[in-house]
Amino acid sequence: MNLWLFDLDGVLIHPGGYREALRRTVAHFSRRMGNPERPLEESEIEAFEAQGITCEWDIAGICAAADAFAIWRANPDLHLPADLFRAMIVLQKGALKRPEPEYAGWARRTGALGGESPSLSAAKIFRQEAGHTEADIDRVGEFDSVLDALLGHPREFARSPVMQYFQQFTLGSRTYADLYRVPADVETPSLLAELDRPAFSAANRDRILTMHRERKIRSAIITARPCRPRGAADDPTEFPPEAEIALKVIGLEELPLVGAGQMLWLSKRHGQQPDAYLKPNPAHSLAAISMALGTAEGDGLEAGRALVEEGQLLPPLDALKQETADIVVFEDSPTGVLATQSAVDLLNRKGMNIRMSFLGVAAGGEKRTALEALGAEILDSTDEALAYAWKKVG
Repeated sequence: MNLWLFDLDGVLIHPGGYREALRRTVAHFSRRMGNPERPLEESEIEAFEAQGITCEWDIAGICAAADAFAIWRANPDLHLPADLFRAMIVLQKGALKRPEPEYAGWARRTGALGGESPSLSAAKIFRQEAGHTEADIDRVGEFDSVLDALLGHPREFARSPVMQYFQQFTLGSRTYADLYRVPADVETPSLLAELDRPAFSAANRDRILTMHRERKIRSAIITARPCRPRGAADDPTEFPPEAEIALKVIGLEELPLVGAGQMLWLSKRHGQQPDAYLKPNPAHSLAAISMALGTAEGDGLEAGRALVEEGQLLPPLDALKQETADIVVFEDSPTGVLATQSAVDLLNRKGMNIRMSFLGVAAGGEKRTALEALGAEILDSTDEALAYAWKKVG
């Protein structure tokens, strides 16, 4: 049996929309703090992704916090109001020293800490650094309020000004206003619909669909993009259909999708933090494997969670005992590789015979180095990775 798990951004789609939305969001908060215009470099974004920090809500928030911290630390007489927007006015005005923040450095330090969500890990590091300055305790407390606003609730729309601004660009002003029931601050089309492009050829898309329909490969898409779970009765503002926009762009709507929306639904059902089951947690990969095997969405999500948390082997994962399975993971960042490595280890401990291979899609830079360190076979493009994989299935 051949099981193929595809990451979405950077593998199946060139995320031009996310990239531009991220740059505009970081630039917006930087300008609001009085900094000169400086585009977020691609190498800086890749520094985050190489550390497994792939959610733009996290990246934008960490960059905004780095802007604020650089100014705050360089100006020891500066006092900030507790309200973020009033604090940004104070940061914007006056003859303040404005050292350039080291976004890539904060990415590496956040990734090295690990153990929590990226925003919470970054906030912990910023607080440690603030406590090591000569600032008085009141001043440190003032900066802590700014940190909480930028990093404390990155996935809660009502409490995250970073998410609020970013979502306008991803969804477009009209969809944003309809979904969140608030007016948009900027007039913009959906950058995902306008700028995202397939990262592989139409011929390979058609071949994937044919092999999927004929069950020669069992495939699923595993992504950290927000999406709407089937039958979700929760607050729709928690499930913006961003992965669905991508699937329409690349023409792979037929493939099972296991995204951030499904994992959020699962975490809410079990009283966990919003990103508790998101990759690199193996529950995400196990759910994708389950859905590639053809199970219903809810059953697949619960099967992944049950094996991770309770050691229970539930359908359809138990069917893998009946034959050898070859799992191929197409990824451009370490999180999906780590999630599937752990998932396969859990399955093989239950008596399975699963072989796995990781095809890393990365032309160069820190992401390529990070994937090589995990033992991935590195290809420069998705089409090259697919050509490599087709040889195994004929």
